[in-house]
Amino acid sequence: MDFYIDKAYLTDIMVRTEYPRYDDRTDLTAEELISIIKHPRPSVSIGSKDHPEFTQLREQLERDGYILVERGWWNGDRVLKTFRLNDVEFKKHNQFPCAAAMKHHLEFQRKYKQKKGA
Repeated sequence: MDFYIDKAYLTDIMVRTEYPRYDDRTDLTAEELISIIKHPRPSVSIGSKDHPEFTQLREQLERDGYILVERGWWNGDRVLKTFRLNDVEFKKHNQFPCAAAMKHHLEFQRKYKQKKGA
């Protein structure tokens, strides 16, 4: 089976999350109360996630039985049955990387294939 995704979606997007530093606790210590008074802004966490279009492709591949998705860590997905993505073959037991890593993986595989064929 052949699949295709536009290169523009082989990236991650920034996720910024704000949350209260003490999660509405009522038993704050004096130091925690002073900290809130001195710095009233919420805590901020910045991370990343796959582009939504890549996530959609990944979920389709999982539903169709092509990959096993590991949600506990990045780049843990494994190929269950052979398929092609953007003209690059993924064989059983290969890794299926996250979107940002996939961009480089596809580029490397194409260059390697060209060198090997030359």
